[in-house]
Amino acid sequence: MNYKFGYPDMGIEVPPGANLMLLGDLFSGKDILSKEFIREGLKDGEACIFVSTNDPIQDTVEEFKDYDLEHLGMVNCISSRSDLDLDYPYIKQIRFVASPTELATIMAFINEFLDIFQNNEVTKIRIVFDSVSTLLMYSNLKTLYKFLHVLTNTVKARDAVLLMTMEEGVHDKIEISSLQRLAQGLVTMAGGEIVFNGFSRKKFNYDIQDNQIIITEKD
Repeated sequence: MNYKFGYPDMGIEVPPGANLMLLGDLFSGKDILSKEFIREGLKDGEACIFVSTNDPIQDTVEEFKDYDLEHLGMVNCISSRSDLDLDYPYIKQIRFVASPTELATIMAFINEFLDIFQNNEVTKIRIVFDSVSTLLMYSNLKTLYKFLHVLTNTVKARDAVLLMTMEEGVHDKIEISSLQRLAQGLVTMAGGEIVFNGFSRKKFNYDIQDNQIIITEKD
């Protein structure tokens, strides 16, 4: 069964095992779209894994606190356990990584959550990796490509779906084209347009209002 892509106005569905790259600049709204992708999964009773290399864990919990977080796993590369109170909520669903350079640890925690969810007979799992750009600041392209190759193959084998965010305008063409090869779909957000290529070919015009993406026109 396919995965819905967040906004009903789009009518986009993603096949199991697909890996998607979401490309946009800092002000494009890609962070809003990627988090809505997680919310859609939580609303549908799916399991979700949110990997953050940019935001403290408190921000992630705040983003999703209005949903049932029983099936949300959070991997955070910014915060540490010592930053939180002993009775901090959802602590069992959080894994802390000391640095974005620890790619093996990140992968191990993703696999741990995948095992937990599948052992609980949750059949649909979606992952958001926010962001690949941060990893490129700490690792070289070859190392990151190997890591993402393992991750994307894991997603295929588990019939999950992965959405990776990448910052436009801060990487050269070789970096972007190399990592795009690992994705079966590309979503770009620029100039008020969302363009889907790969698993779907659609284009939408959009505005951002009150931290929400509003689809204004379909192509």
